[in-house]
Amino acid sequence: MKHMPALMLACACFQAQAAQLPACDKAVRFVAAWFADPVVDNAKPAAELTKIGAGAGRSGTQLGHVVVETKLSVKPQTSCQGVVVQLDYINPVLRVASEIPPGSCAYARVMNHEQTHVRIHRDIARQFRELHYPWRSGGSNAAILAYAKQELDRLMQAQVLFDSPEEYAKNFSACGGEIARLVKPAAPATRRQGPAP
Repeated sequence: MKHMPALMLACACFQAQAAQLPACDKAVRFVAAWFADPVVDNAKPAAELTKIGAGAGRSGTQLGHVVVETKLSVKPQTSCQGVVVQLDYINPVLRVASEIPPGSCAYARVMNHEQTHVRIHRDIARQFRELHYPWRSGGSNAAILAYAKQELDRLMQAQVLFDSPEEYAKNFSACGGEIARLVKPAAPATRRQGPAP
């Protein structure tokens, strides 16, 4: 409790300093960190990746995936009166099922698919930086954060669209059926046919 008055005083000082700053050309600016090259993990079998994928709403046998935590925050701009909405990517990991041997055609196919997801994340970050807050005044931080989350969810649909049935069918038939021989497909009660990267 002792720190609360100090924190409030620091906020009051910042507000006094902010009042002396000129208005920003954009009351709300969007920035996104670079999506770093993910760590590659080949330790988990397809069955475990499939369980993880099912928790994320995916169906079918998962041969790989890119996992990353995203963090949105709203901070005051330091050179003018306004706020910055920051998108950060934390600990990106690219997983390939352990049944798929590195150097094989199947491994190259799954890596190519997952690297496309990485490129899509980077494109999403670029598009996030180009967002424009639709209201003239900045509004509350909660309203700005809600708008940023809604827009990020909209941009993330590109990941879902890439994982089309046609893309999975191409992966399943690639490499002369090598993927099907290496990994047993999930139970037939799934929506997709064959293994999914």
